[in-house]
Amino acid sequence: MQFPIFQTPYLGNGMTIALDAVPHVIISHGLAIGAITLIVISEYFGFRKSSREWEAFAKEFLRFTIIITTGLGAITGVGIWLITSALSPRGIGSLLRIFFWPWFAEWIAFTLEVIVILIYYFTWDTWTGEKKKQHIYLGASYIVFSLSSAFLITGILGFMLTPDGWPWDKSFWSAFFNPSFLPQLLLRVSMAFALGAIFSVAFLFATRRESAFRKEALRFFGKVSSISFSATGIFSWWYFTVVPSAFKTHAIFSVLTSRFSQHPEIFYGINAAGIFMLFLFALFGLRGAVFLSRILIIPVLLVSMSFVMEFERVREFIRGPYLLPGYMYANQVLLKEVPLLDKAGMLKNSYWYNMTTHGPDPINQGAYLFAENCSMCHTIGGVNDIKERVKGRTEDGIFVILGHTQDMVPFMPPFSGTDQERRIMAGFLHQLANGKIILGASSRFAPLRGGEK
Repeated sequence: MQFPIFQTPYLGNGMTIALDAVPHVIISHGLAIGAITLIVISEYFGFRKSSREWEAFAKEFLRFTIIITTGLGAITGVGIWLITSALSPRGIGSLLRIFFWPWFAEWIAFTLEVIVILIYYFTWDTWTGEKKKQHIYLGASYIVFSLSSAFLITGILGFMLTPDGWPWDKSFWSAFFNPSFLPQLLLRVSMAFALGAIFSVAFLFATRRESAFRKEALRFFGKVSSISFSATGIFSWWYFTVVPSAFKTHAIFSVLTSRFSQHPEIFYGINAAGIFMLFLFALFGLRGAVFLSRILIIPVLLVSMSFVMEFERVREFIRGPYLLPGYMYANQVLLKEVPLLDKAGMLKNSYWYNMTTHGPDPINQGAYLFAENCSMCHTIGGVNDIKERVKGRTEDGIFVILGHTQDMVPFMPPFSGTDQERRIMAGFLHQLANGKIILGASSRFAPLRGGEK
């Protein structure tokens, strides 16, 4: 099935997906898994120690967390489906055909998460005395559902980087339990507890607490931080050992981009500084150093979320030129379709490009070929602007480059289309880079006429 093409102005399709997906990951990992797990443990401490401070902290932190997770967390989760269905429909459709039942089970797990956490919150003041143990067990059941959701989603995310033998044997089991499944699952869980501990300390400092309790809680969260930071480092190393070597070579470029990629010391230096800050924060927490931990909490929050962004950026970028390795390119063209499109042409085989409607205008044809081949990563006049990439080149030079994209830049998919279509797109890009055509208010390209600027 062919789908219509949507392009996000200025930001680009990939950045649009990332701006929704990364906040969702931070919320779903750091709050929905990590923080709520620590809230349940805090409630248990309050019950076991008969501590009103632990009880009050857990309840107040839950109120804050539940608003974020059931509000922003749920909205960004739905947003991922909405955005990817519009901008990458063929990719998400293929994943649904492979992983329908895991995703169906994950939707059930998510629904149960919401139901349980709401019951958990609204019964806090009524399930007291003898019912307190049942209330803690209810919180523990939420943790089980949230980890089940992470388990199911990680199999799908791992498949998108390490599909194992699926492109050949089409086996569900080899697809789901792919080589990066287990290390990525453990990495995400440890990362969730790391974020949860940091968010817990931030809430601890943002609310009024007795000095003795603040030190006691800080020491506990410091222990969680030190263990989870260490586990995250170990599982990160394990995860990247199973990533194919051809993909790992793109890791530094994915973060530094072409502007700074020739200086890998920047990548290593910034990451080392961030890791040092996190472990320094954990050490201060272990020692109950309230003043020093308070100074570090905002920088540590920013660093931890930056690490999440970096991980998601690297994970998404390095699998280029594929969306699904061995099966589909990043521009949603199937590998097996390329010979047909190179021979018969992309325009003639596109349902959405109609010669009668669009005509044989090379500008419209070039714009459509650009949208089909390049718009998942490039924009016109925005992030990763295609005009800047071809600026100063001749039309013949662009024509040659389009025929060797995968040779020159290994994370770019090959051009799909005939030599004539490649010539049309080269002419379109050359005119675009030299300001000879503009994008009008109707989102249609038009040539500049004499006197126009």
